Amino acid sequence: MTKVRIIGGGLTGILAAFEAHRLGAREIILEDALDRLGGWSLPRVSHGVELRDGEFAFGAAQDPIRRALEWHGVAFDDVDLHVGAVSPSPSGPLASWSAGPVLTSSAKTPCQDRAETLNDLLRAYPRAAADPLAHYCQWRLGVWLDEIHASAAPALGLDQVRLVSPGEAAVPNVSAPLRGATPRDGLNGLFSAASRALARLGVQIRLHSLVSPREAAMSRTADEIVVWAADPLPLFDLTIQPRPRLIGERVASYVYRARIEAPLPLTIRNYTAEGKISALRVYESRGETLVSIECVDEVGDAELRAEALRLLGPFARRPMMLEACLLTNMRTRFTCPSTEAVTRLARLEGELDRLHKGRFLVAGWESADAPARISALADRLGAVMGASDAVSAVA
Repeated sequence: MTKVRIIGGGLTGILAAFEAHRLGAREIILEDALDRLGGWSLPRVSHGVELRDGEFAFGAAQDPIRRALEWHGVAFDDVDLHVGAVSPSPSGPLASWSAGPVLTSSAKTPCQDRAETLNDLLRAYPRAAADPLAHYCQWRLGVWLDEIHASAAPALGLDQVRLVSPGEAAVPNVSAPLRGATPRDGLNGLFSAASRALARLGVQIRLHSLVSPREAAMSRTADEIVVWAADPLPLFDLTIQPRPRLIGERVASYVYRARIEAPLPLTIRNYTAEGKISALRVYESRGETLVSIECVDEVGDAELRAEALRLLGPFARRPMMLEACLLTNMRTRFTCPSTEAVTRLARLEGELDRLHKGRFLVAGWESADAPARISALADRLGAVMGASDAVSAVA
């Protein structure tokens, strides 16, 4: 019987374990270096309140990730996800209920299927739209955009660009929400429920387990599949090719208690490249309203409060009041892969396929498009386990 060893206990590793069990594996080991499952998605908790500094919503009822988790006992609440954008315009910042930037142009959104780099995507737009988008990307990343792979577009919101004609009204009076869901017991509750479900399935969970790529490769037996669901960068030490240069986005995160009258949960993204705030997320946890703020650099408290109030103003029914700051966190996020990283990872996967006969699988780079990343991993896992039907992430 096929054995499956999964390295990395974040959401990707958890779903890989569920999928391996669905495909018939009964000897499954899930290993992680932390003291519990969840990886870097686990939010800090203060007096029972989750201090989230990233995305936290899931899709509607047909979302495959949500369905897989629900099948194993994770409870969700259906909610309306309200998303707004502040975009650059000739007359100043433009606020709109939109998932991506809204830009004035007489041309239609171009076809970008063959784009390889972020610059390829932007070159397809008319100059009036391409210039502010390039300025925004430089503000976020600080590198030449020819270095960034086109797959970074969702992480930057560029898959949701909307072009409007000069005479078209770009700002509707009310939100047109997306249908989605949030974990009923929060993110910590989600990972706790998933851990219990894995234990019921007989999955061996090994925590505080720091596995090196060399150990995972050298100890793999002929009847074992290894799924590397952690950061793939250390895997390059198994080959003669050097590690690629990663493009890290420096993110300063702050979480405040707040009082606000606005539709919740609410996400506002700043595409103007002005100020320091790139995104704000307003959510509720244990009856408290919190605002999670992401910045492109550190910023002082007074300046941060003023900018947050300015960005949220058009989307709130009354002016928001920010209270105590509960969390300050600096980190580097790698959701925008370089073209070099994408190319070298493909070569690495080819070499691992040759050496391990397709039984050493790599989840890939961190990405904002988690469903696509997890679905691709599930497809590869199904193929190597000999599944006859098309495989999805749904258990």
